Amino acid sequence: MAQNNFRTYRRRAITRESGYHTCEDTTGGECIILRSERIIQKDKHIKLSFTRKNLELIELFEQSVGIIAFGGYIKSSNKVKIIYRLKFTFDGHEYEVEKDSIRELDVNIWSNIGFHKEISLDTCAKLDSATIIMDIDGQVGNIIDFISFDFDIVKNENFINGTLSKHFYQKTSMHIPYLYYLNSQLSINKYLDKDIGLLPGIYVVLKSCNRCGRFLLIDICNELSTLSFSLHCKKKGPCTHSSFRAYTILNYGELKKDELKAFNLESDGDKVKVVSYYGHQLECKACKKFFVNAPLNPQRNPQQFKEDGLRRRAIEILVNELQDRNFVHFEFEKKTKKEFAKYIWNKFGQRCFKCQKKLPFEEMHLDHTMPLAYLYRLDEAATCLCSHHNSQKRDHFPASFYTKDELAQLSKITGLSLEQLQYCGVNVEVLSLLVKNVIWYFDAFLMRDDYQKRRDGILTADKINDSLKRVISGRVDLADEYKKARGKYPSSVTKNW
Repeated sequence: MAQNNFRTYRRRAITRESGYHTCEDTTGGECIILRSERIIQKDKHIKLSFTRKNLELIELFEQSVGIIAFGGYIKSSNKVKIIYRLKFTFDGHEYEVEKDSIRELDVNIWSNIGFHKEISLDTCAKLDSATIIMDIDGQVGNIIDFISFDFDIVKNENFINGTLSKHFYQKTSMHIPYLYYLNSQLSINKYLDKDIGLLPGIYVVLKSCNRCGRFLLIDICNELSTLSFSLHCKKKGPCTHSSFRAYTILNYGELKKDELKAFNLESDGDKVKVVSYYGHQLECKACKKFFVNAPLNPQRNPQQFKEDGLRRRAIEILVNELQDRNFVHFEFEKKTKKEFAKYIWNKFGQRCFKCQKKLPFEEMHLDHTMPLAYLYRLDEAATCLCSHHNSQKRDHFPASFYTKDELAQLSKITGLSLEQLQYCGVNVEVLSLLVKNVIWYFDAFLMRDDYQKRRDGILTADKINDSLKRVISGRVDLADEYKKARGKYPSSVTKNW
């Protein structure tokens, strides 16, 4: 099979390894179950006002700035849109900041929301008052649940010096509100200006972080909609690792047992645990961002970053070459004289398909729709997503990421049938080609110079081959297929049979 001169395009950052236990009080294996607070919309528009008095800002990142922040988690039975406005006063002067409307919230799934404002300490060190106005536009009868809302200054001691400044401002919107290190166990009533008639809501699970000790929300009933913790076995559920899959309920004795039927529980001696299907990392995403990734990233040299991206690019190249295709960007431009990315952007109305947020062209992300990890090439059925939802979707199948209504709409836009979008499995056509060309795969493709290089003693070809083995496990063994054809095992990968 001929080797084409393929080029690739910019991709999202690569995830990295988890960290170690540093908190004396929590291990990441505990949880508490709290009841959310609920309102039922009587009008299409709701205005919630939260006020704080006499807030003294703390200098952060050695930059003569302080930050005031607001955030929490919200779940809505129908689509709603939220706009924030911050008003604050000092020395008799009032200032107002409006935040653009956030995405339309995913229906019946917990969403993490929030807002912050950086204030120069050269101008103001103490706020006489600060008010957050949260406007919610929805429909009458809509049920909205809240949990873990706080409104305060950012005061984490690790933000005092400038070490974490760069990491705080990188992809901040993806990590709201947990990167603020606010109180996660407050009632939304705490700072509300008036009683809004809150009702008791549903039980929710807040899991402990083994670094900061906070208890943060996980959507135990919709785990793929990750919130405060990354999943541990998101590609190979159920998680079987005891440290990651089950969390001891610390307040079990205080709960109404008949309302726990929605959760998967197990007993371990005198302990009762909530069981997660995919499992969650021990540290929250904020601690991983600041105290795991931040220290590790500077240690990685340019060659190592190149190697990290090489495996995913190799799968893309492999899929294209097996089908005797070029990258869709070049095929499309040659055929239509138009830019492929802009075509997809316009096709989706210049909006993220998942949240309908209006996207500038330079901020759009192209998603494979059907995941590359399972041998689906990027083609004209690609999806336009924002960075937040592209990162969330990663290698998930559409059926596990979108609602039924969204799948129906996605089918209309992309031209893929509902049956295709609901399928969760490897691309059998490409897999068949791979088996048919197994000698070329091992003796030519994996023998390319880039794939025969080692990093930290590991052959890149092994990483590529291991990625394929994971997704085709149970269907075919490529090394065995090679042996049937050649009478020996391939030499391009390390012997592991």
